[in-house]
Amino acid sequence: MKIFLKEKPRTFIVVDTSYSLIIRHPNPTYKHHEHVHRHDAHHYHSSKELRNGQLNNNKVIVEFIRTELISITGFTDITPNKVRNNKLLMGFIGFLNVKGNIHLGFITRSTKVASPRLGETVHMINDVDFYCLNNDQFDSWMNRNEEDLALTNEELELSSIGYPAGSVKKLLSLGNFYFSKEFDVTTTLQERGFAANRSNVATDRSYSERFCWNAYMVSDFLDLRERLSIYEREQFDRAGFLTVITRGYTKSVNVTLTDDLDALLTLVSKQSCSKNGPLFGEWGCDDRGNVSNYLESEVIIYTELFCFSYIIVRGNIPSFWELQNRFSKKNIIYSKKSKKIVFTRSFEASQHAFNLHFDTLGQHFGDIHIVNCLLQDEHSYKGQLNQNFKEHLQSLIRSREAGLDQAEDLELGQDAYARDGPASIPLNNYRLTITDLPISTAYMKRIGYNGSNPLDVVLPLTNAMLDFGAMFFDLKRLSYIGRQLGVFRVNSFDCLTKANFISKIISQEVIDLALRDMGIERTHDLHVRHSQLWAENDDMLKKLAVNFLSNTSKIQSSSSSNSKNSLKQQMTRKYLNVVGEVKPSEIAMLKLLGRLQDQDGVRLYNPFHQYVGRELKKRASEYSYRKDIRIFASTFNVNGTVSSDPTLKEWLFSSEDKVNQDYDLVCVGFEEIVELTPGKMINVKSDNLVKWEQQIKSLLDKHGIGKDRYLPLWSWQMGGLAIMLFIKETQIGNITNLEGSVKKTGLGGMSANKGGIAISFNYSNTLICFVCSHLAAGLNNVDERHQNYKAIAKGIRFSKHKKIRDHDAVIWMGDFNYRIALQIEQVKALIERKNYQKLFEYDQLNKQMADGETFPFYGEMEITFAPTYKFDNNSNVYDTSEKQRIPAWTDRVLSMSKGKILRQELYNSADKVLFSDHRPVYAIFNASVIMVNEVAKKAISSDIYDNYRRVVGDINVLITANNVDRFVDDISDNFMPPPSSDTSKWWLDGGILAKVNIKELQEDWSDGGNQKFINPKHPVNPFISTLEPEFITKLELTNRIMN
Repeated sequence: MKIFLKEKPRTFIVVDTSYSLIIRHPNPTYKHHEHVHRHDAHHYHSSKELRNGQLNNNKVIVEFIRTELISITGFTDITPNKVRNNKLLMGFIGFLNVKGNIHLGFITRSTKVASPRLGETVHMINDVDFYCLNNDQFDSWMNRNEEDLALTNEELELSSIGYPAGSVKKLLSLGNFYFSKEFDVTTTLQERGFAANRSNVATDRSYSERFCWNAYMVSDFLDLRERLSIYEREQFDRAGFLTVITRGYTKSVNVTLTDDLDALLTLVSKQSCSKNGPLFGEWGCDDRGNVSNYLESEVIIYTELFCFSYIIVRGNIPSFWELQNRFSKKNIIYSKKSKKIVFTRSFEASQHAFNLHFDTLGQHFGDIHIVNCLLQDEHSYKGQLNQNFKEHLQSLIRSREAGLDQAEDLELGQDAYARDGPASIPLNNYRLTITDLPISTAYMKRIGYNGSNPLDVVLPLTNAMLDFGAMFFDLKRLSYIGRQLGVFRVNSFDCLTKANFISKIISQEVIDLALRDMGIERTHDLHVRHSQLWAENDDMLKKLAVNFLSNTSKIQSSSSSNSKNSLKQQMTRKYLNVVGEVKPSEIAMLKLLGRLQDQDGVRLYNPFHQYVGRELKKRASEYSYRKDIRIFASTFNVNGTVSSDPTLKEWLFSSEDKVNQDYDLVCVGFEEIVELTPGKMINVKSDNLVKWEQQIKSLLDKHGIGKDRYLPLWSWQMGGLAIMLFIKETQIGNITNLEGSVKKTGLGGMSANKGGIAISFNYSNTLICFVCSHLAAGLNNVDERHQNYKAIAKGIRFSKHKKIRDHDAVIWMGDFNYRIALQIEQVKALIERKNYQKLFEYDQLNKQMADGETFPFYGEMEITFAPTYKFDNNSNVYDTSEKQRIPAWTDRVLSMSKGKILRQELYNSADKVLFSDHRPVYAIFNASVIMVNEVAKKAISSDIYDNYRRVVGDINVLITANNVDRFVDDISDNFMPPPSSDTSKWWLDGGILAKVNIKELQEDWSDGGNQKFINPKHPVNPFISTLEPEFITKLELTNRIMN
């Protein structure tokens, strides 16, 4: 990467091998220095020009273009030199607007500190450089090292005035900011997944953006990136034209797991910067539920066999509170009595933010277990905060709990928080549990950061660890063995030392449980290195807290802890909230986050891309068309078995249904694909998943009607639930944006036995979703199944906030477990007579859908097959066990689509497949998808670009033109539309008249006599029958008036 500058008109070009960025401000400022002779003579500006200059002050023109199309004649190479400056351009971090000066930020020096997995590296930022886009006053500061600054009298004078970006440069160079060239460092490994085509910018930033410390600098730049074509976006990312950064602690170390298995152990801690108000210190939350001291820590173990990941979060209590020091000359000596918790808003106002905080966590992580380390003494200020927290928690339970009657009877007294029985709160979309662990500082010092875990901390949390699981990916089979389905949220007063200590214990115990379940012996080396990482993490975060101590709620910086052996830092933390002043470091942080009062964001314009994009939409019919594809979707509860029975052919290619066409897509959902073992955190044996995937692929390839082969596109497993997606080999190029999501609804040690898995992808320009779910069992558990459906429908989320309902076509299948509300004798009699229509009247799901409760807007084809549950294994006889379960259509396939995209051909069960107690149920659909001819689209884009170029010039006009205001003109900048009237409306294109044009009255009658008018005798009421014509000629109207 290189950067070039043209002094007038002031333009920057960031050049990579294939593509480049042209960056220009429409109205730069040129200063006249006696040692610089590069500017034209000063000239006066008209009032219009001055007005345009003010309007355009935060506007920036950015174009992403092939390097070969750019002429850099007249440009100077200002790229920092490795030899001369000991710097290199490593990544662009965005636009910093300070006091009207817009600076381009680049990482220029870094150190590699971590490698979470093969092909991923994390670098610590050691230095950054800023280049002012719209003012040449600061050009002498370009590429200067810190030690070189302010050496001359001229620079000393400039330093006294203040280099606007200098404080941010210093802040970012402190050694606690991180970036990666290969992936988005704001995301976790479970979010990124293991797809080959990973991007260094996450597509879904709804949650992870809170960890992006240059979000203000890149917000508009992200939108620009989204407007690029897929190929351009890949080139954009590869060049490092947009780099996101985080703050906190990151490090990898080598460890030995077994004699022949080494691993990389990585700890990543990311501080949140999303809260309005102080980010650190003894403060509460903001209106959106963001809290001070919020931190996400992820532990990653990477070996040649598997990859493990686990996430823990921490943060202050999410209500409106702050700590006040009742300071006076008489009580300057520290005393607990001199501190007081003040709740700055009403309980009701705090409750809304409290709920938002946990809803956000629940939507992102699933279930939540709170580890509450606050003191229980109600007479202390920490005890008062704890009491406030529990009152808010109780209110959350009562407002969100599904069973209102249960909520009224629930009291959260001391017994409910006992260590041996944590309170459990079932909510609509996530489950919330809590355990109190009010450990003391003396206890932490006694235990320390060593390889042993105290049982009195571990035992109360074990059930939640087993319930949540961990992300475990088999690198040999390229399949998930387990996924983390919940998160621990650790509460302490300042969320530093105590929260870090508890997080280390949880992390180590989860690692031990996971390795135990995988049959891998834990080593002392792993425990020691793991403890060292967490100890270093604690030291770093405390150092950051002290250096960014926040003394007032009106600013955005930090407070917190101390270094272990420093009396000075201990005294600082105790007294600085009283006597401290706002520090320059806090101002620097505010600048970086874009939160100074006079600080505006930049508005980016890429006129060539924007114009081409608008015109392409108008000509979409020239490069897109509809095509029918054939989809096979099926659900099968296999009762923990794998079979190669020859009858499986009848499942995929039914001779009874005379299936004689190939499928373009095949999606199969499995329930009970393995038998789950209570007490294990990693319950999943991936053998069954792999075997079933191989079996289905073999059947598709062997018995397919045509000669096309099938590829396994995606497979995913959560406990006993699994989903597989296959595609015809010739169709693979039509699939983009493939991603998955899970939602667990089962509880207890068998937590992963119920829930939902979903796959989302684009088939060319049509967004499709497959869902497989296993709902609660039991004849009378209709409401619980309804709650399961709601939890999955709301809890399944994809990138960019997409939910299941946001897709163009959805096929939802699974063992829904809905039963038939009749006695067993009545059901069997109706089955014997094949009177399925009568039987269906008593089907629980049918009634739920008819009432608009479960699966609203979904459709199901008429059922013409016998109930698919429950059979004796290897027979056609319904259950003869002692339980004598009533036969039912538990296994279903439903669908929903926009504009009737899906048309279902077939709905049946494979009644010859006998090895399970269920029968597979399948459906065949035709889907009308929108296809895009990329060759034609590219040709039309070139044609549009050529036409545009003929009017305004080629891309180099952005470099050479003195006036580029036309590229950044906004309607709102120049005029306000006139108010609406009876005849015109400003929101109609061009202010056209807002009146109805009647054809008969618009006709041209040159002779005048035959001109038509509305008949005044025609009734106003259109429903009154009449012989009067609606329109009459001018002659007829005249005669009527005369008569």
